[in-house]
Amino acid sequence: HFSGNGPFTKRVQTWLEEFLNAPRVLLTHSCTAGLEMSAMLNEFGPGDEIIVPSFTFVTTASSMMRSGAKVVFCEVDPETMLIDMNDVESKITNRTKGIVPVHYAGFSPDMELISQFCDEHDITFIEDSAQGLGSTWKGRNLGTFAPLAAISFHETKNIHSGLGGCLVVNDEDLIEKAEIVWERGTNRSAFFKGLVDKYSWQEVGSSFYPSELQSAFLLAQLESMESNLRQRMELWNEYVRCFTPLENQGKLRIIRPPDECNHNAHMFAICLNSPEEADQTRIRLNENGIQAVIHYVPLHTSPMGAKMGYSQEDLPKTNLAAQCLLRMPLHLEMGINDIQRISSLF
Repeated sequence: HFSGNGPFTKRVQTWLEEFLNAPRVLLTHSCTAGLEMSAMLNEFGPGDEIIVPSFTFVTTASSMMRSGAKVVFCEVDPETMLIDMNDVESKITNRTKGIVPVHYAGFSPDMELISQFCDEHDITFIEDSAQGLGSTWKGRNLGTFAPLAAISFHETKNIHSGLGGCLVVNDEDLIEKAEIVWERGTNRSAFFKGLVDKYSWQEVGSSFYPSELQSAFLLAQLESMESNLRQRMELWNEYVRCFTPLENQGKLRIIRPPDECNHNAHMFAICLNSPEEADQTRIRLNENGIQAVIHYVPLHTSPMGAKMGYSQEDLPKTNLAAQCLLRMPLHLEMGINDIQRISSLF
């Protein structure tokens, strides 16, 4: 069985449901697909507004826009690069139907605050937990707070299948419809459960799930996740040990998670004192064989952002923070000595 939704897909979904303590997980060919399914299941459409942080990967926004909804960009908190809920509140209108907090770097904003905020404003939220597998907020897994959440298994993530993702369905009332959308809009899942004697077209759906080869590859990665996370955290902690003296000297600032977040060491990022200093530091590290890189270009400053009516001057906090941020290399082929060498170049 190669095409998908076979034995390995089911084993991975069961593994994730048990790990996350989630009622239903559906594997997808990408995190983008999970986000697109979330927009479909929430029935977003023309006239709806969805608030999204500008500092994120492009498909956080485009997955909402494919439903016909309008994306409204908001600021991030420069201390954590997570969604700024004060700015979100300023952008709420009578057309706002949802927000998409992003778990940047495997860090979590205050999920209880977001849940309460959405209840008060009668809107929903979708967790973009692309980078969040293995992280928690107050001991609860990221990806389990919103009615729907999406996780990435792209090769840039801690655990991957080359390309891949999943939709986490935390609202049990959405499970049946989610399975139909996932199965190209048919009730094929009900057919295989013996609930109907034939399956047919029920809803607008698409081909969302990965092949069995990808699922098998992913299962092997998940089975070694505990070791993976332990090694990554050792590297992250060494970065903190080596870079804290530089931080105390005022040379840079470490991007740290909020206190209640236990993160997965997905990345180690620093903020320099100015865009010019960040650029000079990046070039110097690159010249010494260190792959230090910028991260997201804020979406509101992109050509697509301009088409949406945004200007380069909008969202100034996000603009400055993004230009000052550098990501340091963090992967399992590295050792403690590598991190000590990197810090010596500052």
